[in-house]
Amino acid sequence: MKPISLTMQAFGPYRDTISLDFNALEGHSMFLISGPTGAGKTSILDAIVYALYGEPSGEVRKTDAIRSDFAEPHTMTCVEFTFAIGAKKYRIERLPKQLVAKKRGTGMREQNASATVYAMKDGEWQVIATSAAAVRESVQSIIGFRKDQFLQVVLLPQGEFRKLLVASTGEREEILHTLFRTELYRRLQDALKEAYESSKQGIEENLTKQQIVLQSIPHEEDTPILTIEHVRQLLASRVPRRDILETQRDEAVRIVADYDALRNRWALYNQVKQSLLDAQTALDKVKGKEPERRKLAQQVQFLTALTPVYELYKENKSKGDNLHTLEKTLAETQQLLATAQATEAECRKDYEVLQAQSDAMQENRVTLTYWEQQAESLIELESTQKELDCLIKKRAEYDVVQAEKAASAGREQVQNLQYEIQTLRDKISLNIKETDQIYTVKDKLSVLDTFKTVQADWQTLSHAMASKVESLSKLDNEVHSAKVQLERLEHLLQEGRAYELTDLVKDDAPCPVCGSLEHPALAKKPELYPTKKEVDAVRKLYQDLVEKLAKEQGAKESLAQRIAETEVTLDKQQAEIASLSDGLSADTFDDIYTSLQADMIRLETLRTDTEVLQDTLRHKEDELAAVEKEVSDLEKAKDTVASEAHRLDVKIGTVQAKADTLSANLRIDDADTWRTKLTNLKAELSIYDEDVTKAQTRLESARQTVSGDAGRVDTLTSQVRQEAESLATVRKVYEQSLAAIDLVESEFEEQLADYEQCDTYREKLKILDADYQKAQAVYESAQKRADSTVKPEDTASDEMYEAAVQSRDDIVGALATWDKESKQIEDALGKLEALDAAMGEARDEVEFLGRLNDLANGGEQGFKNVTFERYVLGAILDEVVYAANLRLQRMSRSRYSLERSDYTGGGRGKQGLDLAVMDTFTGQSRPVNTLSGGETFLASMALALGLADVIQSYAGGIHMDTIFIDEGFGTLDPDTLELAMETLVQLQSSGRLIGIISHVPELKSRIPAHLEVTRGDDGSTARFVIN
Repeated sequence: MKPISLTMQAFGPYRDTISLDFNALEGHSMFLISGPTGAGKTSILDAIVYALYGEPSGEVRKTDAIRSDFAEPHTMTCVEFTFAIGAKKYRIERLPKQLVAKKRGTGMREQNASATVYAMKDGEWQVIATSAAAVRESVQSIIGFRKDQFLQVVLLPQGEFRKLLVASTGEREEILHTLFRTELYRRLQDALKEAYESSKQGIEENLTKQQIVLQSIPHEEDTPILTIEHVRQLLASRVPRRDILETQRDEAVRIVADYDALRNRWALYNQVKQSLLDAQTALDKVKGKEPERRKLAQQVQFLTALTPVYELYKENKSKGDNLHTLEKTLAETQQLLATAQATEAECRKDYEVLQAQSDAMQENRVTLTYWEQQAESLIELESTQKELDCLIKKRAEYDVVQAEKAASAGREQVQNLQYEIQTLRDKISLNIKETDQIYTVKDKLSVLDTFKTVQADWQTLSHAMASKVESLSKLDNEVHSAKVQLERLEHLLQEGRAYELTDLVKDDAPCPVCGSLEHPALAKKPELYPTKKEVDAVRKLYQDLVEKLAKEQGAKESLAQRIAETEVTLDKQQAEIASLSDGLSADTFDDIYTSLQADMIRLETLRTDTEVLQDTLRHKEDELAAVEKEVSDLEKAKDTVASEAHRLDVKIGTVQAKADTLSANLRIDDADTWRTKLTNLKAELSIYDEDVTKAQTRLESARQTVSGDAGRVDTLTSQVRQEAESLATVRKVYEQSLAAIDLVESEFEEQLADYEQCDTYREKLKILDADYQKAQAVYESAQKRADSTVKPEDTASDEMYEAAVQSRDDIVGALATWDKESKQIEDALGKLEALDAAMGEARDEVEFLGRLNDLANGGEQGFKNVTFERYVLGAILDEVVYAANLRLQRMSRSRYSLERSDYTGGGRGKQGLDLAVMDTFTGQSRPVNTLSGGETFLASMALALGLADVIQSYAGGIHMDTIFIDEGFGTLDPDTLELAMETLVQLQSSGRLIGIISHVPELKSRIPAHLEVTRGDDGSTARFVIN
């Protein structure tokens, strides 16, 4: 990542817009960010980190405090950062959540945070992310780091540059994993672990399945089934028992079959006898209905003979009904004809009366035509009068006097507002002069706060040093005691070994150790003979204590160095405090601090009041502008009123003359009365015309009705005559048919009810005949079966039969249960044999995968706590350490070099990527956190530069083109500083951009490119300067 430009607005100490173009460095690959304390040097790095990740660089700085205190309420806080990754260019715009002035009205409004990422494509900026989540993912994808990783590798914040150096194995693993993209090895680890767990779970599932199958096998309680061989033995022992059950079943089935045959013969015999009895009863019942059947047959025969007479009876009755209906209709139609003739006479009379009024109505039409011609002139007169009234009313609206009064009042309001605005400006000017002291007071308070913080740190470090001295004394005693015990046990162990060799020493034979033939004093058995394991345990304890003592001594040296640095800082702070106030001392410190806080509160309040006055001034100025515009409009309106009033006066005279002329020509005294008469005449003529039309319509309708009724009377008269002749003919034939069967009409009508039921009687007779034939046939069939059926000789009681059936069912059930259990045992044996065969293959697979998993994930069979990925990263870290040592050894005059700690130790924590420092002065390595402040800075810088050298050859997607270092050089002595500067100067040839923040004077002369930060009363400014 190489910066191109950075733009800040209302950010931190920068009130206005600050634009920094890194092309202004003119090819210099190292630049110094310089300026007084609190001017805003670190804020430039904060802006870069905030643009990328939405948070400042340091842990103590918060996002909600990045808005400038100098910013105007209407000025938005925002950051824009443009940078390059290789040949690709990107731009990020970010605004924090903030309160800004409302665009309309008074007060503040909350502006939500927002961020946008752009990429340069085809010469144009294109948006690639806007939402918070999308921006975060996009930045991490482009840069290749999270924020915490960025602050350990690319930007080393003030007071936090040592993070990468002292990080744990787990933290360093995550950083290297991201930088060198070793996901492949981690996926391999996870795949092996997953395969091992899956295979192991398969064995456990197999054992569980075997146990379930064994538990499901039926067996006797005193013979448990534990193995596959038990199952085989159980299955073989069941065969003889099944043969016995099968023989018993066959015998029981035969006995039940014999009983079933005998019971079936008795059931058939009883059924035949009962069927014959039932058939006899049914036949007797049918024969009892024979009288009813004969009577019904005679009645059906008589009624069937009446059918021709019945047809003539129906025709005679129908003809009579038709004749009656026609006669009734004829009478009704004759009545309608008489009524229609009377209506026609009345309509004719009404029409003749209206015709007599036609001459008078014609005269009225002539009069109406004349009046309508006069109506046009009257309408024109009324229109002219309305126009005149409208002009007079509009003329009243143009009041010249009132317009002059309004303009005069506006001019007076303008003068009052001008006076108020001048008064506010004078008061604001006085307040601003007084609030200018706020920065001086703030600087004094900042110095005093820093002094209190440093003093508290010194006291904390002093207490820690006292505790460290006490713990070192105790630890030194423990080391001495362990050393004495170790030497004693080693001596006893040597004596014991010498005693063991006495068995090999023979008289007149050479000693197996020294070869001497004389043995004046053989070794004696010691009172205490320790084992080698016991001696090794004490030696391990001693070595651990020595290592712990070295670490504690290093920590003590580090504390001493920090105390010395803190005392130097404390002296500088005391000197700076003394320059602030002549009367400042330890006794007056609290009073002066309290007084400064009170002044600060008062000045802050005054500044707030001034902001309120400024808001009021802006509102008054806006109001003055509005009133001045209103007065200008009133002056224009006054001139317009005078001009329009004159124009209306002229037009009113013209319209009045026209109205007078039209009124004289009409000679109408009362226009409303004249209009009423005209309307009444129109209505009278309209009603007359409507009455004539209606009379004509009614007369024509009456004539049509009379003509229609007369025609229908003639038609109906003819139909009545014809129907009467037809009825007489039919009546004659009907009476002749009655005489033929010796019946009169009244007797025949009495038989009509029975005749209509003739079909019902005929159907009932048919059913009686069918029932008799069916009963006869059933009886004859039952008699034949009874004659051919023989009565059984033997008998069997229900108790005997039920006992035989129960015995058979019990034996069949027992055999079925036995076969089901045998089948269940056979199936279980097959499952167990399959599971046992699979178990052998699974055990080999689990053992193989277990070894691979241990090796890849840091188990007992591999490098303990060192995973495959961590092993690969360890090799990469070796290269980084090698590159870092090329600079660290130079800067430390070959005293220090970084090395990777041995990762074969115990414990359960992550191991393999821990760093230690080899001190050539002591010949021992020790933890990196035991280095002093200046030594830690050198080691951290060397590690960051070494990482930058190695990373790009491994991870082409991550570009380590830039490194920022915030402070740290002040902890170096002049010689070490010179070596550090020579190292950084050598880096310029690599093309890597290095930005440094420092107060060390030597750096200003050694580095020609400066980013100068200047503090002012209204905020800071920044610019590039090339010396």
